[in-house]
Amino acid sequence: MQILHRLDEFLFGLFPKAQESGNDAEVLKDEMTKFYTFGPYKPIVTLEGGWVKVEINTPVILSEESDFRKVVALAEKRKFAEVKPILRNLISKNRTNSEYYRINGQILSEEGDQEGAINSLIDALRWDPKNAWALLMMGNIFAKYKDDIATAMKYYDQVLKVDSRNNIAMNNIGANLMRQGKTEAAKKYFHEALKINANYANTYYALGLVAEVENDPFSAFDHAITTLKKSANPKDALFQNALQLALSSAKKVVETGSGAEILSEYVHRLESQCGTKIELVEDPSIPVAAKFELAENYGRSNHVVRYNPNNPAVVHLQMHELVHLSYIIEARRADANLLFVTSQKQKAEFVQGIDYSIRKLRKKGFSEESISCFCATLFDGINLQIFNAPIDLCIEDFLYHQSKELRPYQFVSLLGLLKQGLYAVTNKEIVEHAPPNVLRSSKIYNKVVHRGLGNCCTPFSRS
Repeated sequence: MQILHRLDEFLFGLFPKAQESGNDAEVLKDEMTKFYTFGPYKPIVTLEGGWVKVEINTPVILSEESDFRKVVALAEKRKFAEVKPILRNLISKNRTNSEYYRINGQILSEEGDQEGAINSLIDALRWDPKNAWALLMMGNIFAKYKDDIATAMKYYDQVLKVDSRNNIAMNNIGANLMRQGKTEAAKKYFHEALKINANYANTYYALGLVAEVENDPFSAFDHAITTLKKSANPKDALFQNALQLALSSAKKVVETGSGAEILSEYVHRLESQCGTKIELVEDPSIPVAAKFELAENYGRSNHVVRYNPNNPAVVHLQMHELVHLSYIIEARRADANLLFVTSQKQKAEFVQGIDYSIRKLRKKGFSEESISCFCATLFDGINLQIFNAPIDLCIEDFLYHQSKELRPYQFVSLLGLLKQGLYAVTNKEIVEHAPPNVLRSSKIYNKVVHRGLGNCCTPFSRS
């Protein structure tokens, strides 16, 4: 297929970059080559006496495109044994296609044959020295497997000459500068990479590592969390590495004790709003992570927040309970406070509903006292979850948006509570004895709010 264009002002107007270059014919040629490229199949663009001729090898495209698509699909699934014979056939039919050699090089690299990969990528670049992905892969191989940063940088620089907006090349240059200890220079490349593509997770992780080197745990945490949000697959190494960075940097923030000032300010604010003193009490005996005790409900002059000091980032737990008080204050001002209670009739109906599980426990020799205690724990626990779940969702959302500085505390604390919750609904003894419908409901509440975990299903022993 052949397309002819008159080389005039109108044609330059169709390709703005060429027009912006001052009607540079070579820029026009490059832009037209990009436009008429179909997958790996590039046209031949020539300028002849006032005309631009574009030759597209339509028969080759029609005969090879189907196999090429198959190669890409199989390679993405890492089915390399199936890819290779198709790829060899394509190369034998069209030895000038740079992309065939580039994909072959990528497969060889994935299989651990770096020398073979380099040779194939060199062939790709011989046919098309502007193949950005082949250049990028060469840089990656020399950086990662050869530990030859100087050579890697030459290839990365070449990528940017071909495509100045290649964010992956920018990111990789920054990574290699970091390996050389040139942190400031690396940061410039990472920030440039984000300007090009703000959704590339690897760059956020790289900035997190930079912040870690610079002893800025809060920024490291912030970048690690963004990496997790941008990552596609939780099973990927990037996701797991970012999770570890988020946790380690969050713990460093917690160790600074910066949350104590946030907590103190919030306590004083609520005391002035409600006119009642608030007492924070360590209490490792409580069955939950933390609890709020309203002064009038306990016949006291002070409100009390009890918390288990053994929980990590306990400031988050104290703040969470204080927000309950904030909601109470708001509800009273709006005359919208409600009292939620359960009755013995409801408890009896609940126990009747789990009769099958109770009979199983009796058959296994559990005493009536332990069974009664277990039923009470289930009833009270699931009611706590039902009541707290919607409120806790609102509270955690409030804390997240109210104070960015508190987020590392929130992350460490919720992760710890989540682990407790996972134990409470996966413990072998609990799964074996707990009523299936109660266990299922508890799992849902635990997963939704990551709060009050373990309140419902608790291991018990014979007595």
